[in-house]
Amino acid sequence: MKKQDFLRILRKFNKGLASGEEKSFLSAYYNLFEAKSDITEMLSPDKRDLLKDQIKAGIDIKIARLQETKRPNLFLRRIAAAAILFVVLGAGISFYLVKTNFFSSHNYAKNIITPGGNKAVLTLANGTQIILSNVKNGALTLQNGTVIKKTANGQLVYDASAAGSNVIAYNTISTPRGGQYMIILPDSSKVYLNAASSLRFPTAFADKIRKVTLIGEAYFEVAHNKNKPFMVTSAGQTVEVLGTHFDINAYADEHSIKTTLLGGSVKVSASGKTALLIPGQQSQVVQNKNLDTLINVLQHANLDEAVAWKNGYFQFENADLQTIMRQFSRWYDVKVIYDGQPGGRLFSGQIHRNLNAVQALDLLNYANVHFTIDGKTIIVSTN
Repeated sequence: MKKQDFLRILRKFNKGLASGEEKSFLSAYYNLFEAKSDITEMLSPDKRDLLKDQIKAGIDIKIARLQETKRPNLFLRRIAAAAILFVVLGAGISFYLVKTNFFSSHNYAKNIITPGGNKAVLTLANGTQIILSNVKNGALTLQNGTVIKKTANGQLVYDASAAGSNVIAYNTISTPRGGQYMIILPDSSKVYLNAASSLRFPTAFADKIRKVTLIGEAYFEVAHNKNKPFMVTSAGQTVEVLGTHFDINAYADEHSIKTTLLGGSVKVSASGKTALLIPGQQSQVVQNKNLDTLINVLQHANLDEAVAWKNGYFQFENADLQTIMRQFSRWYDVKVIYDGQPGGRLFSGQIHRNLNAVQALDLLNYANVHFTIDGKTIIVSTN
């Protein structure tokens, strides 16, 4: 886009004559370069200027191509719908999808892999399974005086206000690959389950300790109760709290078990070792070469990255390709195969989880990472 074209749109806006597309374009530009956002604060003034030049060059190329096909308004419509930052910073690659619907993905029309959604299975104490996406909203069942309800906004609620039995019954909620779900436990604690995860919990917290078991990843907002600590067991670690907000990532295919604390305090225990976390810290339970268990504490964790999935995003900070593709694999329920070595490049960025798989993968195409989709299999090539 030439400078005079941009100024022309700006003058129309100032006079109240700009179209909806032109207003959205100016808004996207402002959000990218003028607003105080996490995206631009990472860049030095020189790199901001360089990025502007790079995007301007890309805009000029797109406009030239669109003029050849006599579709001059298509570009504004796409920019109005989405704005993307893509810049090479040293050995790393950063990309940010600010809004959705940027990619047409016309070359993959037959291979659309839709994103995940609110899907889960509830297993009752007697083994009965309820597929939550197949049942109507309202009361589902009654267990030991606890009413189990599904709400209109896709939540599962355990109402133990009338529970009078001391008999403890355990339920399990499980999300498939490509699923997520939110549950309100009998003590009013909220748990957000990521894809391919499960939570086992009692229908009423009758014991002195509120115990649950996690497989996979979940974000917890624990209701405060100083007389009943809340304990989460996951893959050999235990997290104990009174009332706080934290995320646990305990997928079996990740290199460590990560507990990220957003508020309050927690105690993380594993193999006889403990660590006390304060807000902003992240514990990482790992095994060294001698198979000894260690608890490393990251003092200044990226909190946005840790809970991005809960807020509808993939977010990465200096992540390798395998880390990114593991998240894609769980959310889109696909198998990932590598054609050659993935390489050691690191990526940073943010992508909406409501994009289909091809739209998300298109971002990495800009970094010379190529993909072939065969049904539910993604073949990754960096050659």
